[in-house]
Amino acid sequence: MKKELFFHVGLAKTGTTYLQYRFFPCLKGVKYIQRTSYKKAFKIIDSSEVEKIFVSNEFDRQFYREVGKIAEKYPDARLIVVLRRHDSWLASEYKRFVKNGFAGRLHDFLDIENDDGWWKIEDFLFWPRIEFVLKNFREKPLVLLYDELREYPFSFFDKIAKFTGTTYDRSKISLAPVHKSFEDKELRFRRWLNRYFSGEITEKHDWRRPFQRYFFTYPIRYTVLGIGKILPESLLPDEPLLDKNYLSKVREFFSDDLEKCLTYIKEDNPV
Repeated sequence: MKKELFFHVGLAKTGTTYLQYRFFPCLKGVKYIQRTSYKKAFKIIDSSEVEKIFVSNEFDRQFYREVGKIAEKYPDARLIVVLRRHDSWLASEYKRFVKNGFAGRLHDFLDIENDDGWWKIEDFLFWPRIEFVLKNFREKPLVLLYDELREYPFSFFDKIAKFTGTTYDRSKISLAPVHKSFEDKELRFRRWLNRYFSGEITEKHDWRRPFQRYFFTYPIRYTVLGIGKILPESLLPDEPLLDKNYLSKVREFFSDDLEKCLTYIKEDNPV
């Protein structure tokens, strides 16, 4: 039986968790495979008798590897990619890494001058990702913007429904966030402490990793963030979490890359 397959492949920090728990389950006329079942997605697809299947996961630096696996197995699949303006995406990813133990400053995370950061410039280029999808799949991807999800959510939802040939009930969609981001002061304290002790496990992945994560890493991480929340401002490092001038430079640095994506959205998007 010929199956119609749709893969939402991120990027990370573009409203993915919200979509996976608030919107995608409400799509009618398609079998939805949540990211918690992603490791089994190919087996589920191959064994399912449903004709239309929708799979969601989020990728950032794993994009080429994971999307390449999809292309090798299902070159007729249709992909959905959500992008976020580079400076905004950097700020969000940086906060996530600080929460998880990163001790460096913003320019240590992404260095646009010498490309000596934790993430490399190529990790932040969007257009090569779109070109990769165009080259390896028979159908054009649907490319959407995170800003539209925030400002005009139902317009965003309508495009996905049209692309997938599904419907949804607007009254069933909650616009409430799944979880809120940590505040600036919590993350400033966490970043300061990361210099001395991050509480992260650095061993290779093995069978012990889940136990270490839930009984060691997570308790330390969220205890530290909780302390940062209640500490008076006078006891916190006064250095800003985000360098706004550097973010402006990042926005300008990637302006050509973003413009290529916006041109595709305007002229070549399938819906």
